[in-house]
Order: sequence, then structure tokens, then C-alpha cells
Amino acid sequence: MQFYHPEVLYALVLLLIPIIVHLFQLRKFQTEYFTNLKFLKKLSLQTRKSSRIKKWLVLATRLLALASIILAFSQPYFPSNTSKAQDVETIIYLDNSFSMEAIGKKGKLLERSIQELLESNFMDKNISLFTNSEGFQNMTKEDLQNIDYSGDQVSFETALLKASNSFSKDTSTIKKFLVISDLQQNLGFPIDNKDSEIDIYTYQLSPERKENLKIDTAYLSSDDRDSRILNVTMSNTGNSSQSTPVSLYNNDKLIGKTSASLEANSSANLKFPINDTEIPQGNIQIEDNGLLFDNTLYFSLNKILPIKVCSINREKSDFLARIYSSPKFDYSSFLDTAINYNALTDADVIILNEIPELNEILASSLSKLASKNKVFIIIPSAENLGSNFINFTKKLGISGFDKLQEQEKLITGIKFQHPIYKGVFEQQVKNFEYPKVQISYKLSSGSNTILSLQDNQPFLFQKGNSFIFSAPLNSKNSNFIQSPLVVPTFYKMAISNINIPPLYSYLGRENKITVPIPVNNDEVVKLSSEKISFIPQQKSSDGKIEITTNELPQSPDNYSVELRGTHKMSISYNVSREESKMVYEDLGNVKNIQQIEDLNEFFISEGYVTEKNTFWKWFVTFALLFLVIETLLLKYFK
Repeated sequence: MQFYHPEVLYALVLLLIPIIVHLFQLRKFQTEYFTNLKFLKKLSLQTRKSSRIKKWLVLATRLLALASIILAFSQPYFPSNTSKAQDVETIIYLDNSFSMEAIGKKGKLLERSIQELLESNFMDKNISLFTNSEGFQNMTKEDLQNIDYSGDQVSFETALLKASNSFSKDTSTIKKFLVISDLQQNLGFPIDNKDSEIDIYTYQLSPERKENLKIDTAYLSSDDRDSRILNVTMSNTGNSSQSTPVSLYNNDKLIGKTSASLEANSSANLKFPINDTEIPQGNIQIEDNGLLFDNTLYFSLNKILPIKVCSINREKSDFLARIYSSPKFDYSSFLDTAINYNALTDADVIILNEIPELNEILASSLSKLASKNKVFIIIPSAENLGSNFINFTKKLGISGFDKLQEQEKLITGIKFQHPIYKGVFEQQVKNFEYPKVQISYKLSSGSNTILSLQDNQPFLFQKGNSFIFSAPLNSKNSNFIQSPLVVPTFYKMAISNINIPPLYSYLGRENKITVPIPVNNDEVVKLSSEKISFIPQQKSSDGKIEITTNELPQSPDNYSVELRGTHKMSISYNVSREESKMVYEDLGNVKNIQQIEDLNEFFISEGYVTEKNTFWKWFVTFALLFLVIETLLLKYFK
């Protein structure tokens, strides 16, 4: 005989209670002596003997009744004499996502699931187990004990497909697939099991508290290093209002603190002014007793490197040097007769300032650089434009430099909604001193005109990564460089295509991050934290490295990008906030899927053992019978 709930048998210790009560009953017989009534003494002896028999009978019935009740709750069964465990193939999917960090009745959901598996008798069964991040063939206790949380997420469809591919093709075996999870709705659980060859079981674990206060996102409202604001979005999924302190750290150093009060089912946005040039080990923390992983958001704010601007000029020009000043820019200027091609190749922004013609070497170099995500700013010359210049602009998709118009025109149109003017104007300006040009080219801009002339011809427009002026900007032809528009226009064009690394990435996804670090062909960078160090997939070109991460890392943290053992920059990873949505599947309407209340129920299911489902009812019947006998003994037995 085996038991469905063997731990209930510990209650058999309670059988000592009625024994102690009977043995130490205060009710005692006393002998009274009379002078000559001998028949009373005989009656007293008979009564004592009868009462002693009754006492032991009552004790026996009480013990049997209590033992029957305890055995009924332990639910005994007989092992199967027909099926064998080796005829059953079992695959278990154990959800180790961070939502399983929630607290259930017996502790954290994942930790409790592992403990129940360890307590179950699985070692004599052919069981394989896989999680979101790893798999175990013929699972051992050591495998279970080493399972930890993972930022990877697996849909039910993917888990079922993986299980199906792992089962054998033997049709004579029973195939069982057990899903141990909190079954969040993002798992995509089906309402019907249409695969008749696989028996699907679900063990759904539920948290005690479904209210949660979490940090959703963090982002910069401005990329300008002089006015950066860190925005933090929080939300409360509970049905009552909550308050929490919100702390901003750089590693262990507190650099900002505020508090947040959120009404039920609401969100809030907090702002932290950023005064530091870099925050490599940033994290935001709140205090909440719901899910723990979303109480911290890691982020990295790296030092902004100066943007390299290279200007090639026909003549010396000073206005560009005044706009592209350090420390935001690394500006270099060359005459078209004395070009530093190394500086040209390394530049992020290339300005062709009124060059009428390109020599063969310059034309070839520019054509190669045009395919490498460089920003080109083209200012035409009033002189006759050469064929190399016109051919290069045609490669950029620009035509019309052969149509010169000698007519004075005002620059009257501003496209305020264009990205380069975002945040420049507080309101749309309609009446100001318009700049003018004396001659211009009739260019075809498409629909991406930024500044236009009074006849709606483009003065400045964007084509891909290129910004093209239709008129020379020298003082003889235009007064545009004396206009208030010149500084924001050239500044925003230079930073338009600069890719600033994100504050953080999410675990369990393919992340591509560009790191501006030049390396030799045989050198690699690695990512390191206090817990792990690994070499990610990477590709280097043009003085930059593109890092691709997917399966690693698996834990949220700040990671250092290291080259030759030296820290270069930081990258941060967080768990997707999809895991924070405490919305779970309702299994009330599922079909052909068996739901279990605990793991012991699974391990005594068909194929493992044949349980006598009514066996416990016999012990309930015995308990009632013994209680009835006890009542009759107390009432009628003299």
C-alpha cells in the first residue's frame, strides 16, 4: 500500500491523546465499608469489572475511528500490477521566467516547484525536463537544484513543439507532457489539445498577491548633454493606491531620490535631471512586495564621444568652425587641394563646402564613404560644376545641379515639423527677416524639403543621410549664415544620424549594439559583470564593433564592455516588463488537458500507478462505523 499524501500519516501521533485521557482519567472507584451488608460489596466488584471492559472498548473504538480518519486523508492506493514506469515517456516544461519569482502559499513559485519535484519519486521514471533556457535528459536532483531564473521567454506552442520532437516514435508508450508554470496569458495557452498522442497536464501555480508596483521604462527626453532629463515611468496594477520611494544610483552611489504615489491601476512619470557626463552603472530602485525583479531597472549612460566633422572647402571658411566647436564636436577643415584622407575616412559628418569639382581620388573616396552611413552636407559652388561633382550627387539621388537660376529669392518656408527643428522653436514663426539668395539651382527634392524659397523651390532638403543646399552660402550670394537659423540647422544636421547606444536592452531577445571602439583583426571584446564574463558575437568595421547578444546574458545587470582588460563602455540588460503583467490563464474551459493540484497527483496518474479512487472512502465509512459503535457502547453497555 502506498499513500497519495504520506505526510498526513504524521497525524497518527494524535492517537496518543485518547490513550492518555483514558489512562489518566480522574474518575476513580472508592470502596465503602458497611457493617453487615455483604451483598453490596459483591455488587461493587461486579460494577467495577463491567466498567473496566466498557472503558477499553470505548478506547479501542475511538482509536480506530481517529486512525481511519487520518488514513482517509492520506488517500492510500495500491501500485499498478499492469503498467510499468518504463513504458511511460515523460517530459516536463518548468517555467523559470522571472514571473515565477512571485510569492505563493509556500514561497516563491519556482523554488516551491523545484522542491516538490525533489520530494516526488521521479528517479525511477524516464523523465526529461527543459526550462526557458536549458534542457536535461534523464533529469537528476543535481539538475533541479541548479535551475535559476532566466530572462528568456517560451510560448506554449514552442514548448509543445520541443516536447513533441523529444518524444520517441514508439506508439506503444504513454507520452506525458507536464507544464509547470503560472500560465500568464502571454504564454499563449490553447483551449484544446488536438494532439491525441500526447497527454498534456498542467500544474498552474498562483501567487498569493496579484497587486504589483513596477518600473516600466526609463528614457532620455533630450540627447543634449547640457539638458538631459531621465524620465522614469512607473505603474500600479493593484486595486488600491500605493506609495514608494524612488532612488537613482550610479553603482552604489545615490545620485537622486524622490517619491511616487500612484492610484489604483494607474501610471506616473518621474523626472531626474542628469548632471553627470556618464552613469556607467546606473539603476533605479523602488520598494514593493509584489514581483521583485521589476523593482530595479538597470541602465547605462555612457560618455558621449565628440562627433567628428570634416569640412572640405574651396576657400577658408570660419562659420563652420564656430558652430562645430569642442567638446561636442571634433572639427577638421581642409582645402580641396590638401585633404587628409585619414581624417575624411574617420569622420561622421562630411561637408563639401562650395567645391566646384572633385578630383579622381576624392570622388572615389566619397563614393565608398557614401555607403557607410556617413552624413553628407553639400553646399554647391557658384562656379561651373564639374562632371565628377555632378556624378557623385547623382549617386546620392540628387539631380538639378545643371540648372542654375540667376534670380534673387527670399528663403520664406520652414518645415517646423522636420526632425532637425524638433525642440528648436517654441512656436511657429511667420513674420521674421527672411534671408535671401542671389543665385540658386533648381533641384528636385521630393517631399522632404526643410527650407524653401519664395517660389516653393527647395533651399535645403534631405535625401537619405544627405542634406543638400540649392545655393552657395558665401556672403556674396546669401546672408543665410547671418540668420538665426544657421546654428540650429547645421547643428541638427550633424547629429541627425548619430546612433547613441540605448539606455538598456531586454534579455531573451536578439540585441544588436554598436560600440565605437576600433580593434585589430584578431582582437575581441567581452562583456563582464560581477557574476559572469563572456565573449559575445561581434563584427568590426570602420572603427566600430557591432555586438549581437541573444542567449547570453540571462540575468539583469550592468555589463562592462572590455577590450584588452580595459573598460571601454557599459551595456545594461533588464527583464521584459511583459513578465510583470500578472494576468493569468483561466483553465475552466480547456479541453483534453488534465489539470492537477500538486505533483503527487501527476506521478500516480495512469501509466505510473493504478489508484483505487474509492479506497479512501472505505476509511471514511470505517470511521463513521466506529463512532456509531462508540455511541452505542456509551449509551447501552452497562
